[in-house]
Amino acid sequence: MNTYDPHATLEAISHNAVAVIGIGGISIVAMFVFFVEAARMGRRDQVYPMALWMTALWWPHDGSYLLHFGDWFGGRYDHWFMQLFWFAIIVTFLAESVYAWQTIRYGRDELSPGCSQRRHTVRIVGVMAAGVISWALVKGALADDLYLISFMATLLWGGPSGNAMLGRRPDGRGQSMLEWAGYSVMAVCYSITSIFFFGGAFFHSWPYVGICVASCVWSFVIIGDAKRAGVPLTSWHPSARSSRSEGLYHR
Repeated sequence: MNTYDPHATLEAISHNAVAVIGIGGISIVAMFVFFVEAARMGRRDQVYPMALWMTALWWPHDGSYLLHFGDWFGGRYDHWFMQLFWFAIIVTFLAESVYAWQTIRYGRDELSPGCSQRRHTVRIVGVMAAGVISWALVKGALADDLYLISFMATLLWGGPSGNAMLGRRPDGRGQSMLEWAGYSVMAVCYSITSIFFFGGAFFHSWPYVGICVASCVWSFVIIGDAKRAGVPLTSWHPSARSSRSEGLYHR
């Protein structure tokens, strides 16, 4: 597969450091908002906040990036961009670990109806293990040493994940407008950064630009779908369950 040259890409990133840090930094902040808000919504509504297949994909992806610590710090790709991303990925990996835990704790009725909690837990752990094996196979087949293709690909599938959750829960439990606004800003800013400032023909090719455009468009679609579903603005809004409890208390 013809992709990018890692060293040439890192040189281009250094050459465009101000734009990469500025626009890419906004993307990172939005990424934090998206991941943390999803975990907060899961706790607020006592549901698993991300489609299981997405958690099973993102968790090994980000975990393997963290495990490649030696490549980014003193190794063959010793570069400030990869190092900053490593610290950012710590946050997303921890959030994904929370999603897996919330799926085990809150997801039995939806994902394993009729099963005991122990059996449900084994099922979820099995799914996560399958995700690790699948990611290892995909990573081995990709010429993507810097994870730049896989970052964009996993970002793209966040949109279908949100639609799947809305399909399962039309009332929008476990999601917020802030969460998906963060996702949209992340998609748009990372797309701009990678297309215009990573250099090389690959990041200008129609498949890569296409996946960026698809991610951005889907982010707008999911915001519209979430709004129509009546999801709350943020996780700080009380849930319907909490509001009913407060009403009964005041009576």
